[in-house]
Amino acid sequence: MLPASVNEQLRQYGERHHSGHVLALVDGIQYEQHTGQQLTPEDHMTVSLFAGTNDMALAHAGPWLVDPRTARDHLADLGELEQARPGVIWLITSESLERQAAKLRPHLNTGIPKGRAALLRFWDPRVLHALNAVCHGKSERELFRAADAWHYLNERQRLTINDNGIY
Repeated sequence: MLPASVNEQLRQYGERHHSGHVLALVDGIQYEQHTGQQLTPEDHMTVSLFAGTNDMALAHAGPWLVDPRTARDHLADLGELEQARPGVIWLITSESLERQAAKLRPHLNTGIPKGRAALLRFWDPRVLHALNAVCHGKSERELFRAADAWHYLNERQRLTINDNGIY
């Protein structure tokens, strides 16, 4: 079941935009440790953000998008996982599962000194919270514009981020 505050924001979003839905951004390793099962790609239900990238071998442990409308079997697991571990972020978006994944993939890696890249674990609510606290410039907030709203738990408090910050 979707958290009540996410449902309420989705209702308000729908009133303003006439379309929209919720997708779950899920940490694959947290899901596996919690349920004992790996997420697998299923058309219109689940997609790995590592699909089509150099990190495809890590897909089972990496970020996944799950559409709760079509992957109803996962919905109870996601609700439980969110309460037990830092492994779920609810996204409000007007994009399809695949289009949302395409919007998030460019943010998987970030540049670090000497021309190197590092994996940016934005699908971990703790990391997302810290990123929001330090990203203030327009280009720094590009990740947050990849979805209309990001809902997550931080220290048992439900927070929402959009491209302007937390509200």
